[in-house]
Amino acid sequence: MMASTLAELELTDHNKASLFEGGALGPLLHLVSCGDVRMKKVAVKALQNLSSLPANGLQMIKEGAVQPLLGLLFQHISSSSSLCELAAATIMHLALSTVSQESSPTPISLLESDNDTFRLFSLINLTGSNVQQNILRAFHALCQSPSALNIKTKLTEVTRGCVCVCPVLVRKLLPIKGKEK
Repeated sequence: MMASTLAELELTDHNKASLFEGGALGPLLHLVSCGDVRMKKVAVKALQNLSSLPANGLQMIKEGAVQPLLGLLFQHISSSSSLCELAAATIMHLALSTVSQESSPTPISLLESDNDTFRLFSLINLTGSNVQQNILRAFHALCQSPSALNIKTKLTEVTRGCVCVCPVLVRKLLPIKGKEK
């Protein structure tokens, strides 16, 4: 019931922050991991709604929301395009939140490993246009984040020898400027 309400309500940033601080993330992640497909959709839609606030997005990354969302993308790629669209949109929000990080001594990274980068990038060729757009927007945001140099290097490695649906966009994402900080 709470998840359905959070998924459908238009919330102010203050309300999103309050709900998040009140512990909404744990039950929503549980539903993403354990619910049926309909409940997963509701939970991911609620996460998407809450993740549009950058502070919430960063906290969601810290508390492990990325792996269950990536899991949904891979598990439901052929069975539920709407669930994949919601998961990809939420991942895109999380990626956008990494851009707005304050100068933190240890920046928060959305993708934990080279394998995560590769797996997410591989979905560009395997999904519908809405999922593709959100994945590309996520990579674009990551290329603007404090870990931009690292992600651009990983993308360069991932795309070597790969036939990509969107080579022009990839080239725009990947230019690595010499002495970027």
